[in-house]
Amino acid sequence: MLQDVRYALRTLRANPAFALSATLALALGIGANTAIFSVVDGVLLRPLPFPDSTQLMNAWETNDKRGLPKLVAAPGNYYDWAAQNRDFVSIGAFQQAAFNLAAAGGGEPEQFLGAICDPGFFATLGISPLLGRTFTEAENQPGADGVVVIGYGVWKTRFGGDRSILGRALEFNGRMRTVIGVMPPEFSFPPASVMWGPLALDGPTKARRDFHRLRVIGRLKSDVPVERARADFMAIHARLAQQYPDFDQDESVALIPLLQDTVGSVRPALIVLAGAVVFVLLIACANVANLMLAKAAGRQREIAIRASLGASRGRVLSQMVVESLTIACIGGVLGLGVAYLGFHALLALAPDTLPRLHDVTLDSRALAFTAAASLLTGLIFGLAPAWHAMRVDVQSVLKESSRGTGARGWFRGALVVAQVASALVLLTGAGLLMRSFYELEHVDPGFQPDHLMTMRLMPAPFKYRGHNDLQIQLARGILAKTGALPGVRSVGISTDIPLLGNPSYIARFEGRPPVVPSQAPVLNYFAVTPGFFSTMGMRIVRGRDFNQGDSPNSPMVAIVNQALVDQYFPNQEPIGKRLEIAFSTPPRWREIVGVVANVKTTGLDQTTPTQVYAAYLQAPSFLTGLTSSITVVARTAQDPAALGSAMKEAILSVDRAQPVFATQPMTDIVAQSIAQRRLALALLAFFAASAMLLAALGLYGVMAYNVTLRTNEIGIRMALGAQQSEVLLYVERQGLVLTLGGVALGLIGAFALTRLMGDLLFHVESRDPLTFAMVAGMLIVVSLAACYLPARRASRVDPIVALRYQ
Repeated sequence: MLQDVRYALRTLRANPAFALSATLALALGIGANTAIFSVVDGVLLRPLPFPDSTQLMNAWETNDKRGLPKLVAAPGNYYDWAAQNRDFVSIGAFQQAAFNLAAAGGGEPEQFLGAICDPGFFATLGISPLLGRTFTEAENQPGADGVVVIGYGVWKTRFGGDRSILGRALEFNGRMRTVIGVMPPEFSFPPASVMWGPLALDGPTKARRDFHRLRVIGRLKSDVPVERARADFMAIHARLAQQYPDFDQDESVALIPLLQDTVGSVRPALIVLAGAVVFVLLIACANVANLMLAKAAGRQREIAIRASLGASRGRVLSQMVVESLTIACIGGVLGLGVAYLGFHALLALAPDTLPRLHDVTLDSRALAFTAAASLLTGLIFGLAPAWHAMRVDVQSVLKESSRGTGARGWFRGALVVAQVASALVLLTGAGLLMRSFYELEHVDPGFQPDHLMTMRLMPAPFKYRGHNDLQIQLARGILAKTGALPGVRSVGISTDIPLLGNPSYIARFEGRPPVVPSQAPVLNYFAVTPGFFSTMGMRIVRGRDFNQGDSPNSPMVAIVNQALVDQYFPNQEPIGKRLEIAFSTPPRWREIVGVVANVKTTGLDQTTPTQVYAAYLQAPSFLTGLTSSITVVARTAQDPAALGSAMKEAILSVDRAQPVFATQPMTDIVAQSIAQRRLALALLAFFAASAMLLAALGLYGVMAYNVTLRTNEIGIRMALGAQQSEVLLYVERQGLVLTLGGVALGLIGAFALTRLMGDLLFHVESRDPLTFAMVAGMLIVVSLAACYLPARRASRVDPIVALRYQ
């Protein structure tokens, strides 16, 4: 074996062009596969960092009639699930929250993302603190919830890893909380959370079934299958629907494995990319196999001589396979470098919203994958040349100087056809994504993101909760201070802004038949100040904007979007109609005073939902009596990022105790909303371009080799009067036949496989004829270009020299 390896290395050293082209093709294929495998492994395959994580489930309420496949749970339903289910070891609830840590010495406060949760949250996840403990049920009660558990990163960076942090009282959101625990480094759930406090719901809130606010997780018993637990939960909720029809009628429940729920949004894209890199690797293998076949054809006399001297077929086979494996191992080593570069490029391109991004590593599993891929590809592209080598007819080869056989030529042509077909499949997928991305980038979002700066703040509950007058005063102060900054053209405030999520609430319309909460329309809700629409670049298409006269002492008003008018007031005048957001007794009707054009709030690729806008200066937190975060938006005359610091300081000058966070231009928010699509497009386009290059090189190699084999034939043709142009067309025609065969096969494959990309496409059909035609045409042009150099060389053959060629 060692002797065979040494011989293989000497052979490669004697053929540097062959060695370089073969190893680089494999390095590209193996490296790309390793990089993508690392991402797929970290995101899709690795278990979540919790004990027995496959038993963890998310529980959602659902309402198909309202188009709500996943709805956070109402407290009343959650506590009934917890009491009545038989299939879970534990069940817990949480909702995300912000913790504002007061700064010492008059500095800026800090905000930390986290969650408020019940004791079942930690019990279900099965994670124990690194230091201290988590909170008890007694501490999960209103008034007794002055405790907090902090994350490892905060403990290390903010408190220097001081173990005496346990028992220390810190001021969060205007109230003192005692630190009772520090979580281990790997724990951050929900994602990006670094602090956890008690949920501490009071009795009336626990019983509510009209206010959906809780995320619910559960841990299945080890002997309970998911389907049984799912059926049990649905039966529980069916009983609740009978018991509380006003709230739970038409609703059901969905149990989804936590890992599946976490990565579901990116699974289709990663599967498509994994398939794409496999195609690239197969094309690389075909390319190297073609090179090996050509090399083997040139070594027929050598193999025949070895056989005549007593070498067995098995010995010849062993030598050829060792050469293939040697090339594959060298390609695998070079592939590690490609994988390293590709992996870090992937991390740089990947958006922060990619689930489980922190779990993606280039580790021993990736190295093992590279080794396996190298050995497997070595066998794949080595078998065909080795098989042909075993079939050498010693007598005929030793008697004549034949350079190849029709069988080998046919097989090399078949490999080229397969390469072209595979490249066409990848190019078609990339073309479809490119067209989709173009359509997405040219969607009218309903607002103008250029020159728009945004930043958020959370009015402290201890100061502003239940005090609408103070919240209005804060908003007016921010508008005045920010609007006075040089370079700020206009400013507005909203509880939420497009593409960053917003709450939805039930509603009813005056004069319509009575509806119960479970059957009431659901509307996206925003509360905005005067000037918000003009600042955002949103168009009032009917009626008026909010103004300073819309105050707490004036009649309640609302503005709705065109989608709501189309659905609930078709062919009617909506101005003057009244609606109520969230039911109360007696109803708190709001008069519709304006209609705003549709705005893409949930995503540029999503249908615009029905939306209602309330006047912030009338009731900033009328729904729950609580404070909610607000977003300040400012339209600038210059680069908005340049005004970020001045805007932040202007906001802090109104109330320095309120931390300002999420400072970013609106163009960045729009870019982030399509970042995952951009990543998928960039990667698939790169793989497709690599596949096309490899296919073109494969075609070039085959045609160049054919020209070498047929030098004598070409000389005879030219001696008999064939013109250079005729020879050129003759060779090009041979290449075109192979290309057209690959295109035909590739179109069939693309027609079948692009259906799997349906979730990744936007306003483009998976069988879009224009994309198919453009890709096929481009591949034909590239293939003809790849054939041109061999054809040109053939057309310049000297007939005298060719007739002497052996």
